[in-house]
Amino acid sequence: MHYEDDMDKRPRAYVPYRSTLDERDRALAAKELHENEDTRDASIAQLREFIAKHPQIVRCRTDPVFLLRFLRYRKFNVAEACATLEGGLAFLMRMRTLYGEEVNTFHPNVQRMLELDAIVPLGFDRKRRMVILVRVGAMDPKDTTALLQMRLGALVINTCLEYERTQVHGTVWIVDCSGMTMGHVGAWGLSEVKMMADSINEVVTMFVKEVHMVQVPRVTWMILDLLLPLLSPKIRDRFKFHRTQDELRSAIDGSILPTTYGGEQSFKQAVENFRDMFEAQTRWFKLEQQFLMDLSIPAPGTARNRQRNEFPGEEAMVGSFRKLTVD
Repeated sequence: MHYEDDMDKRPRAYVPYRSTLDERDRALAAKELHENEDTRDASIAQLREFIAKHPQIVRCRTDPVFLLRFLRYRKFNVAEACATLEGGLAFLMRMRTLYGEEVNTFHPNVQRMLELDAIVPLGFDRKRRMVILVRVGAMDPKDTTALLQMRLGALVINTCLEYERTQVHGTVWIVDCSGMTMGHVGAWGLSEVKMMADSINEVVTMFVKEVHMVQVPRVTWMILDLLLPLLSPKIRDRFKFHRTQDELRSAIDGSILPTTYGGEQSFKQAVENFRDMFEAQTRWFKLEQQFLMDLSIPAPGTARNRQRNEFPGEEAMVGSFRKLTVD
C-alpha cells in the first residue's frame, strides 16, 4: 500500500487486519465487546464505507487498528461507532480553528510538555489494563496552559490506543495532585473545563476503568466541583480518592507503581518505555496532521446553518479562575 493511501478516504486497497491480541485478549473482546472474526470484518467494512461516502470527510485513516478504536469502544454498534468517529473529527477541526498550530502534536510547545514527564504510561497491570500516571506538580503553571495539558493528555491517549490491548482492556489513571497550587487552578477557565468534559464523554475512545486521585489539596476541588457533574455517571462513579500513597497502593496493583510511590519499577525506565512507544507511533501522529473534515458542507441529516460538535454553551462560559486570588 502506498504512503499517500493511508489518509485516502477511498484508497486503492485497504490495509488487511492482522491481530496483535493473544487468546486471553480475544476472549475478553468476545465476552465484553461482542467481537469475533465475523463481526469485526463486517463492521470494519461498514465503517470504511461510511467514511468513503461522508460528504464532509476529506482525509481520514482507514487502517483497521484506527477504526477498531471506535468499534470496540462502542462494542461493535456500527451506527454509534460512526457517530463517534464523525464527532471526533469535527472536534479536532474546531480545536484547530480555536487554537491553531498548538493543536499539532509536533508543535514545540506540545513537545516541551512531553519532556516534563507529567503524564506517563506505567505499563499493563495484572488485569492487562494500561496504567497512566499524571503528576500535576510536574507542570509549572507559569509555563503551561490548559490547552497544552489537554494536548499532552491526548498525545498519551492516542499513543496507548495504537496498541490493541489498550483498546480491549482499557486504562487505570492515577492523578497525583501533590504540589498543585492556585496557579494550576488558574490555568483552567470554565470553557476549558467544559471542553475537557465533552472530550472525555464524547471524543476519547478509551475505556476508563478506574481514576485514582491521590493527595488532593483543597484548591483542586475548585476544578473537580465543576468537572465531576459534567462527566457521565459511569465515569464519575469510577473516581476514587486517596489521602496517601499507602492508600493508593492498597487499592491497585502496587507492583506497577514507580519506586518513588512504593512500587517496583524505575520511573526513569517507565519514561524511557513511553518514549519508545511514542517514537514507534510517530508515523501515525504525522498523518494525524492531515485529518481533514470540511465543516462548511452540511452534515448528513442536519440543517445547513448548524455545525456538528460545537462546544455546547461555550458562549456562556464567560467566567474564569484566572482572576482568583488567595488572601
